[in-house]
Amino acid sequence: MIRKSLIASTLVLCGTVGFSSVVKAQETTDVHFTANVPASCTFSNVADGTLGLVTGTTLSSAIADGGTAGTAKLTCNNVLATLTADAPAQNGTVDGYDHSTAVTTVGVTGIGANAVAIAAPGIATPVPLPGETDLTVDMTTTPLTGFIPSGDYDFYVRLTVAP
Repeated sequence: MIRKSLIASTLVLCGTVGFSSVVKAQETTDVHFTANVPASCTFSNVADGTLGLVTGTTLSSAIADGGTAGTAKLTCNNVLATLTADAPAQNGTVDGYDHSTAVTTVGVTGIGANAVAIAAPGIATPVPLPGETDLTVDMTTTPLTGFIPSGDYDFYVRLTVAP
């Protein structure tokens, strides 16, 4: 009888061990995370410039002429963006000044992640590297004839970046 109990106990023990190893089998899984980050470039820290009057015939943002350049920070997260500066445009009008016939210039320089140099409006300039680029924006306007009439002038240079 002891022998039958011993055999029965052995069978139960072996069955438990065998079953336990199946129950305790380790399993793993991977949890994935995804993101879709679109290519983007943004302007920030935009500061307007001022214009000084040069010999009565030109408004200029150059420091030597009594003006100050405008500034902006360009931040891109992608490669191969392009930056374009439009010719200076005027908000409003001043009696006696015809901006549509004026000779204007625009200049944009940048340092930081990218070295940028734009000397003519409307020409796309590569911004090949991601990161931050500090931009300096200058402009001039000169009427074809005569002096700049007195008044309050408001010009802007539109910057466009395409990722």
